[in-house]
Amino acid sequence: MLLKCQREPFLQQLTSTVVACNEVKKGKKKHFEVVLEDTVLFAEGGGQPCDHGQISVIGTEQEKTLMAAVKDVQRKDGVAVHTADKRLEVGSKVDVVVDWKRRYDHMQQHTGQHLLSAIAEQAPYHYNTVSWNLGATVSHVELNTPKITEDVKMEIERKVNSLIQAAVPVITKVFSSKDDEGLSSAHTRGLPADHSGPVRVVEIEGVDQNMCCGTHLTCLSQIQMIKLLHTESKRGHTLLYFVCGDRVLSTLQTALNIQHQLNALLSCPPDAFPPMVDKLSKECRTFRKTAEKLSEELAVIHAASLRDSRDAVLSMHRGASDNEYSLTLQRELREVCEKRVLLLTMGEQNNAQFVLRGPVDIVDQLGKGVAQKLGGKGGGKDGKFQGKFSDLRKIDETLQFLMENFKL
Repeated sequence: MLLKCQREPFLQQLTSTVVACNEVKKGKKKHFEVVLEDTVLFAEGGGQPCDHGQISVIGTEQEKTLMAAVKDVQRKDGVAVHTADKRLEVGSKVDVVVDWKRRYDHMQQHTGQHLLSAIAEQAPYHYNTVSWNLGATVSHVELNTPKITEDVKMEIERKVNSLIQAAVPVITKVFSSKDDEGLSSAHTRGLPADHSGPVRVVEIEGVDQNMCCGTHLTCLSQIQMIKLLHTESKRGHTLLYFVCGDRVLSTLQTALNIQHQLNALLSCPPDAFPPMVDKLSKECRTFRKTAEKLSEELAVIHAASLRDSRDAVLSMHRGASDNEYSLTLQRELREVCEKRVLLLTMGEQNNAQFVLRGPVDIVDQLGKGVAQKLGGKGGGKDGKFQGKFSDLRKIDETLQFLMENFKL
């Protein structure tokens, strides 16, 4: 049976009757599966997500109206099953209202996909659509070609938008069954195994005919615009991402917001962003190399100071996590740590690391105790135990623990 939303996709409200309502429990949560005599809420199918909306019981002036939110609609055995958050009595007269902003967005993306797939399939491209996905912000078609060049992508974009500007009609035709001879010219990736009854064909006049259960626009001009975005490779195919209609405006607004932020950060116009970022990136790499070299030199100086100490337990704290410093200090004190113990701590309060170096048997014996004293976790072997901790105030207590348990 074709639902009202399929017969009249621009209808936003419908009076109907509750045919069934079953409670479903999942752990402590429960919801109600509601079947209506007819509905304006589309059940997920054809690559199009389901509608959201609400079902309100029509009461008298003395009765309060019961309103149930619907966040899922699925087709089961040819029937649209609404997932509602409240119980609805069988036989109740109800008003069914669709979340129109969501629905119209889906109609723009879905009709846009039909148009995009139709043009991609035509000469000289011959890219067949294997699958498609209507995402929350961006959609894509999967085309059976390993690559699409930027020039071809832009050419396809110009063609689809030219047809949108021409306001080509979109016509939905209904055939009595899947065996109807009139379906011979329509495209499809296959009807559902449980399909029975009428078959809908969405025709873009003079461009394409495609079997589809989804809700569609009545004219390509209602799409407003299609913007093709980027591509990705997938198992020898190409995912071509796109946005239609109002999503083009929201995508543009997001890009403008980012542009304004970069204007402020980089102090240059948009056309200067790439060279400016390239310049800053090169400077950053230079500064990083300089910082690494300075960290190594500082570690060598600190290692010399610790090497001269006669203490059994050596310690050093570095205020920032510094991998070059840590590796250099440990390398410089490798021989010293064959007889003595080194506790190196780095970082800030709530985000710090520690390294314990020393004789293998001593580190094996005291490593877990050091982690426990620091209130952290770690592990290690071969004379090295390292981990993370958060409270710098526990360093002194931990050093006292080491001095009490290890002596030369």
